[in-house]
Amino acid sequence: MLMLFTVMPSWVAVFIVVIAVAYSLGSLALQRKLANPKKMREIQARVKEHTKKLNEMVKSGAPKEEIMAKNKEVMPLVMESTKHQMKPMIVILPIFLLLYDVLLPYMATSMGFSKATIDFIFPNMNYQLFFFAVVFIVGMITTVFVMIYDKKKTKEEQALLAQSGSH
Repeated sequence: MLMLFTVMPSWVAVFIVVIAVAYSLGSLALQRKLANPKKMREIQARVKEHTKKLNEMVKSGAPKEEIMAKNKEVMPLVMESTKHQMKPMIVILPIFLLLYDVLLPYMATSMGFSKATIDFIFPNMNYQLFFFAVVFIVGMITTVFVMIYDKKKTKEEQALLAQSGSH
């Protein structure tokens, strides 16, 4: 019986993991640089404050006109937040597509592992799916750490504001 797939050599798997981790960490650095995390935290705090006031207005039975006016104050903040979150994607997504659709296929063909597979999460994953899986997993892990870090920074900033406000 003719085998259509070969097992991916260890060096190829390690090579793909290195590329995926480098991409993930590089995209995280670009995202942090382009999105301005401090400004994002400020915007999110203001949105949270406005949302809290909106909920209080709804619960207290405020007129719809007042609620709509307050909602119009929140919308520009939400749009600004979205804009800041999307800006890094304009840079990061083309890099991913370049790696996924151009560089990896070129390397797979020239190095002879285009038909190689690996059993990782799913059986018989090809090199592109393996790359995507590693980027996804590393991305999820770094996202958790960044969220913890940002939450800690937010608490520190709030404590500083409260301290300076009490003086």
